[in-house]
Amino acid sequence: MASQQSERRNRKAEVIRCFAELVAERGYDNVSLRDVAEQLDMSKGTILHHFRSKDRLLERVHADYMERRLAEAHALLERLESAPEQLAGLIYQLMRAEHDDRSATVAFAREIMRFASEEVMADVRRMRDEYSELLRGVVQRGMDDGQFVQADAAIVTLQIFGMCNWSWTWYRPKGAWSTEEIAGTFTHVILHGLGRDAPLELSAEVVETVRVTMAEHRPPPIATR
Repeated sequence: MASQQSERRNRKAEVIRCFAELVAERGYDNVSLRDVAEQLDMSKGTILHHFRSKDRLLERVHADYMERRLAEAHALLERLESAPEQLAGLIYQLMRAEHDDRSATVAFAREIMRFASEEVMADVRRMRDEYSELLRGVVQRGMDDGQFVQADAAIVTLQIFGMCNWSWTWYRPKGAWSTEEIAGTFTHVILHGLGRDAPLELSAEVVETVRVTMAEHRPPPIATR
């Protein structure tokens, strides 16, 4: 029984991973459940048994993605103390996901608006709001503590998301810039703009904390059949 449950979990994980890769590469409209079935050498009926429909499979990709990012973000905020460190950590986390969790990140970023108001995405919207509130809270605490200049924390939060979440359109894992270089530049520009006593760099401590935290929340590898 335990082995059967493990096999079912592995099959579902395989489907989610494969669908995310295909959506990241082609876009949602250009991927069918038959494509996934052929890639994994399984029947379309097996996929429908697990997920019921294509939009619910996309919801699972998005939900799994947000669950990972939220778990990492909560852990980072516990491990990094000051608002500038926390803000640098979240910026680096978002960029690091472009490298370490690329297919799910690109699938999430390019298709998140497709069902933004649909009921099937209710849990995903809730998690997006929770993550947004975490980031906005860091920005607001920095302003309240006098480490950041006063501004509208909600607009600064949207600025950071726009800067990081659309980088999938030009970032390449084997491109000219590493995630550390990109996140370092982003951090410098944001913290310089927020000013006051904020350090103007992505420190080695923040980089290592983010790497360790994200490694701890990485899904286990899928067992080969």
